[in-house]
Amino acid sequence: MTLLTKKAGKDTRAMTEIKKVPVKVAAAILGKSEQFVRCGLQYGRLPFGVAVSTNPNKPRPVFTYHISPKLFMEYTGCTLADILAVAERLQG
Repeated sequence: MTLLTKKAGKDTRAMTEIKKVPVKVAAAILGKSEQFVRCGLQYGRLPFGVAVSTNPNKPRPVFTYHISPKLFMEYTGCTLADILAVAERLQG
């Protein structure tokens, strides 16, 4: 589960950036199941991400998920360090 990318800033210092929060990490931080997070995103009930159906005309559509780190941190009050710590704990 790779979360980090490195970006060079104007002052040439490297800035760490997360492109998305994995469903597994979001669920752990929220204290809910992964299915809760997926369904909440599919039905538009969780304001920090989206679920997009990749084949909407099939009887069982397949979804992809994007959880915005900024919106997730605003919603939960957690920090970037919290997200990274949970992700590391879940990996190990």
